[in-house]
Amino acid sequence: MKEAREGPKKRLVYCTNVTASFSRNDVLLLREHFDLKYFDFSIGRKIFTPIVLLRQFVFLLRYLPGAHISVTQFAGYHSILVVLLGKLFGVPSLLVLGGTECVKFPSFGYGDHIRWPYGSLVRWSLRNATHLAPVDASLVESRYVYSPDPRDPSVQGFRGLFPDILTPYTILQYGYDLERFKPQGERRPGSFLTVSRMNAPNFYRKGADLIFAMAERFPELEFTILGDAEGMSYPPVPSNLKLVRSVPYEDLPAYYASHEFYLQLSMWEGFPSAPCEAMLCGCVPIVSSVAALPEIVGDTGFILQKKDLTELEALIQKALDSDIPARSQKARERIMKRWPSNERNKLVELVRSLCK
Repeated sequence: MKEAREGPKKRLVYCTNVTASFSRNDVLLLREHFDLKYFDFSIGRKIFTPIVLLRQFVFLLRYLPGAHISVTQFAGYHSILVVLLGKLFGVPSLLVLGGTECVKFPSFGYGDHIRWPYGSLVRWSLRNATHLAPVDASLVESRYVYSPDPRDPSVQGFRGLFPDILTPYTILQYGYDLERFKPQGERRPGSFLTVSRMNAPNFYRKGADLIFAMAERFPELEFTILGDAEGMSYPPVPSNLKLVRSVPYEDLPAYYASHEFYLQLSMWEGFPSAPCEAMLCGCVPIVSSVAALPEIVGDTGFILQKKDLTELEALIQKALDSDIPARSQKARERIMKRWPSNERNKLVELVRSLCK
């Protein structure tokens, strides 16, 4: 039985520059409770940014004055007008923070704050929004020790980098569909999967360089990277490493469930969904010690404390020698308990509390 609502739904203006599953899921959830007006800030090529900004300006002039709140996925060009006009019209603005707007890694070219003037615009949004919703505490302030470089700040997170950003915040993590992502079929023994869209920056940032190295050191094992891109240039590909093009979201559970282990060896993440989905499907996780990954894995899998090939080789051997079925079950149970699908309902509660 649906919960009775008093009066019409409150208007919510939602802006995003991504169409990833987590954004789509938030839109579906918020649409159940609010009169949601949606703007997609996808620009394709940077040269079109002024045109999309103009379109967004017209959209906001139409829908923001009568809105009760705005929600923006990430901070960037697409959040400037939302926050600015929100202040003008008295409409509270909530920014959902996923990662890049909270870190600065010049050594591998990651984070909004290494770009000018883009970083300045992001910081303006963070300072002037009504409320922030980072997906993990590491995006507020955290010490980075996985692969330290003198070019990178040792303390990351928007408040770690910029202590003068005093905007109130609430940490809101994701929830996952326990029925969509579940064990099915047979697992291939000694199989390792990584799901990541491949491009030149991601090859290093997502730890694909480590996967190539492990494929060479373990020729008897099977490694798969799901997310190969046309025109992507790789070093020599070991014969036991498969590069597979991206598949529809609906097909991901079958890929997860057919592998014994899931690798997430990123240099940085926010709160990544792929390892959570893989664990629900029974994959034993092997992850780097960055951001939310250690919290996600807990004691169900294996954590690479430092970016080191010898340490990773030993960790993989330890994983192979472990009780894989028991860890598989434990991994699923951890996500079921900590991050069920209704975990994201906290976003609805926060939005309601901020509505004018």
